[in-house]
Amino acid sequence: MAYLGLDIGTTRCKAGIFDSDGQLLVSASREYGYSSPHPGWAEQDPLEVWELAKEILKEVAQKTPVSPRFLSISTQGEAVIFLDEADNILRPAILGMDMRSVEQCMKLASEFGQDQLLAMAGVPLHPITSLAKILWVKENQPDIFAKTKKFLFYEDFMLWKLGGIQVIDYSMACKTMLFDIRSKEWSPQILDYLEIETNQLAQCLPSGEIVGKVDKKMADELGLPEDLQIVSGGHDVCCAALGSGSVVRGIAADVIGTAEIFSLPVDDYRVVLQIEPHSFSCYDHVIPGKYMLATINQTAGLLLRWYRDTFRIETLKEEIEKGISSYQILIDRAKVEPAHIFVLPHLVGSGTPWIDPLSKAAILGITLNTDEGEIIRAILESVVFEQKVSIELFEENGVFFNEIRAVGGCARSPFWLQIRADILGKPVSSLVFEDASVLGAAMLAAFGGGDFSSLEEIAQGWVKIKETYFPDEEKHKFYQERFEVYKELYPALKEVNRKI
Repeated sequence: MAYLGLDIGTTRCKAGIFDSDGQLLVSASREYGYSSPHPGWAEQDPLEVWELAKEILKEVAQKTPVSPRFLSISTQGEAVIFLDEADNILRPAILGMDMRSVEQCMKLASEFGQDQLLAMAGVPLHPITSLAKILWVKENQPDIFAKTKKFLFYEDFMLWKLGGIQVIDYSMACKTMLFDIRSKEWSPQILDYLEIETNQLAQCLPSGEIVGKVDKKMADELGLPEDLQIVSGGHDVCCAALGSGSVVRGIAADVIGTAEIFSLPVDDYRVVLQIEPHSFSCYDHVIPGKYMLATINQTAGLLLRWYRDTFRIETLKEEIEKGISSYQILIDRAKVEPAHIFVLPHLVGSGTPWIDPLSKAAILGITLNTDEGEIIRAILESVVFEQKVSIELFEENGVFFNEIRAVGGCARSPFWLQIRADILGKPVSSLVFEDASVLGAAMLAAFGGGDFSSLEEIAQGWVKIKETYFPDEEKHKFYQERFEVYKELYPALKEVNRKI
C-alpha cells in the first residue's frame, strides 16, 4: 500500500509517496516565487504554482515503485484566489504574508469586535486573514470583486484542478476567518457583510475524509492511477504538526519555514480566550477532536531569504556548483558564539503577541567590530527570541510542554536548532523525515483510506526522531539576560516605525 502527500507551501511545493510503514519511496519539489508590487504586498500566480505542482506529481508518479491509492494535500493558509464565471483567474493570489489590509481590519474590528471574531473563527483579526484581503479587493478593486464567482484558497483550488472537487477542510476554513468554528459552517454574518453567497465558497468538511478521485484526463496527463482517491487535507502547519508527531499533550511542534508557527494540540479551542493578549490562534486541527493552539511569526526563513537575495545572491550560484543549500552556505558564515547585536525580525510586520502590521525590521547595536558573521548569527537568534516572547505567555497561562519537534526547511540546520535549544531552554528534536507537512498529508491519506484506526497510531509508527539538541546551560543563562533586552526592542521602536 502506498500514499501520496502533496504540500503547497508559500514558496515551494513538495510531493512524497510513502509505504504503509511510513518509509519514503520517492519525492520531488520545486521552488516558486512571489511578487511585492508595493511595500507590504505579497502576490503569487496560482497557475505557476499549479504547473509546478503538476511537474512534481508527474515526477513522483514516474519514479515510484508502487502506485499510490490515496492522495491528500497540505496547503498554505489565507491566500485568496478570485475566479470569474468562466473560471478565469482575475488577479494574482494575495498571500498570507500580505499586509495591505490594515484599514479593513480596523473596519472589521469596529463592525464585529476583535474578541467576537476570535471566538467565532479561532484566529485573531489580522491583515493576513482572507476576510481582510477579500474586503480590501471589494473596496479597492470593485470591478474584480463584482466579477468574482468563486473565492478559492489553495486547498480547494488544487482539488478543483485535480478532480473538479469543491471542498475545503475545517482547518483551512478557519484560517480564512469566514468560518464559524462553533457551527462548522461558513458564517452567515460574515458572508452577509461581504455580500457573497455560500455557493461562491467550497463545502467545508473535516480532514481525513474521502472527497472524490483524480479526474481521468488529469490522471493520464500526470501518470497517476485512474482510481487514485483524494482525501481532505489541511492547513500546512496542522499537517506539519501531525507529521512531527505532535499529537499528544506535552509535545510541541515548531514549524520553521518561510514563516514560523509554534503549536500544541489542545482539547478546547476556548483556551485561547484565556491568554492575553487575544492575538493567538486556536482552530480546528487535522486530528479529529483536537484544536491547534498556535503562535505566528511571519518572518522566519523569509528573513534569511531576504538577506540572501539582497546581499548574497551569488550564493545561489554557489549552491548549484557545490550542491549545498544557499541557506546553509549563509549559516556556515555565522559567528560561532552568541551575537552582541540584535535583529528585530519584523520584515512583514510582527506576529504574535503584538500583531502589528506597521512594525518594521531593524538591526541594532552595530559597531566597527560588527561583521557579516555576527549579523547572520543575530538573524538566526532573532527568530527564536521572537518566538520565545509568545511561548513565555503560554507558560504564564498554564500551557506547558517538555519537548519540541522542529520541522520545516529551517530545521535542516543543526547549528540553528542548537541555538533554538539554548535560547528556549528545552530539548529540540529533528526528525528523520524533515518535510513534515508532506508526511502529515500522506498520514491523512492513509487515515482517510481506512487502513489505520487513528492518526495517533500512524504517528507512532511513522514519525522517527533523528537527533535531539539539549540546551547548553551557560548559553541559556546568557540568552535569558539577552532576552530581557530583546523584549524592549519592539516597544522602543513602535512609534518610530509608525513615523517611518
